[in-house]
Amino acid sequence: MRRLITLSVDDQPEISEMMQHLMNKIDPGGTHMTANTAEQAFKLLSKEVQIVFLDVEMPGINGIELAKKIKDFYPKLNIIFVTGFTKYCYEAYGVHPSGYLRKPVFEEDLRRELQNLRYPIDAPQSRLLVRCSPFAVFDNGKAFVFHRSRTLEMFAYLIYRDGTLCSNGELLGILWDGDPDKQGYLRQLIKDMIESLDEIGERDLIEKKYGKIGIKHGSVKYEGELETIADEFSWV
Repeated sequence: MRRLITLSVDDQPEISEMMQHLMNKIDPGGTHMTANTAEQAFKLLSKEVQIVFLDVEMPGINGIELAKKIKDFYPKLNIIFVTGFTKYCYEAYGVHPSGYLRKPVFEEDLRRELQNLRYPIDAPQSRLLVRCSPFAVFDNGKAFVFHRSRTLEMFAYLIYRDGTLCSNGELLGILWDGDPDKQGYLRQLIKDMIESLDEIGERDLIEKKYGKIGIKHGSVKYEGELETIADEFSWV
């Protein structure tokens, strides 16, 4: 996951802290700040801040007016409005924000907004390094281990497929010669892979779409030739 710098602005501390909690979960390596007034927000703002989560209804100055002032200083800053009132949607979009979140905010909705920012943020390459032969995964130079040993082979296959999304049927065929009784075990391996990568802030390496899963092309550095992975695991 990219290491983001975000600021959550809401006059209710419990809301801004909730947003901070969600961001710490999604992006544990990032810096996620909170402010409860416009004055606090401007003290924390800098050109390094990439995203501001902004409440629409605030005392003194509403979030839409505050967004206009922020845009005057930081025109390329991603502003995502957070509110419980749909009546502000039209007016809010006049500020050309990055997105809009309804309260209460759920993790999946927040992730969706982060994936569709108005001003995309270049993500640093993953901290993981893959050695193709013999296959191994390293996290900042240290061996990276999944909770289940068979997860490593599945991860190796997804690396070998180099960004191609793979169906459950394809993975069953590779790991267990298509044994349908292994469907439950496969789900456990996928869950283990996602949770293990999430623990080090690398969940975004995974792409899931249309019931398929893969590792995003170019997201992981590797040493050696991808073809040697298939030879080691006897897939071909």
